[in-house]
Amino acid sequence: MQFVSPVQGQFAVVVASQTSGFDALPTTDVTPEDVREMMTYLRKAKERAVAIRDHSPAGSYMESVLTRTIDGITLELSQLDYLLARKPVMLAEKVPSDRRMRPAI
Repeated sequence: MQFVSPVQGQFAVVVASQTSGFDALPTTDVTPEDVREMMTYLRKAKERAVAIRDHSPAGSYMESVLTRTIDGITLELSQLDYLLARKPVMLAEKVPSDRRMRPAI
C-alpha cells in the first residue's frame, strides 16, 4: 500500500496484487482521517485480543493463535503510522533542474 498524489486532502492508495500488472493497479481514495479511524479500530481489536489471550490457558492453541494475531495487528499499526508520517509521492510536480552536473571524464 502506498499513498500516491494527494488531491484536496485525499490520497489514492495503490494496492498491488500478484496477478495484475503494474499498469492496471486498482486505487482507492483514502483520507488520513480514514486511516486514523482504522488505526483506532485495530487498537481496540488488539486490546480485546490481549484480554482474551490473558484469560486463555497457558500453552493452548488459542493462546498461540492470539499471540500471532496480536503480532500481526502490531505490525499493521506500525505500517499505518509510517504511512501517515511519510509525505505522499508527488508524481505531477517534477520540475526539470536548471543546474546539471558536469560531464563524466
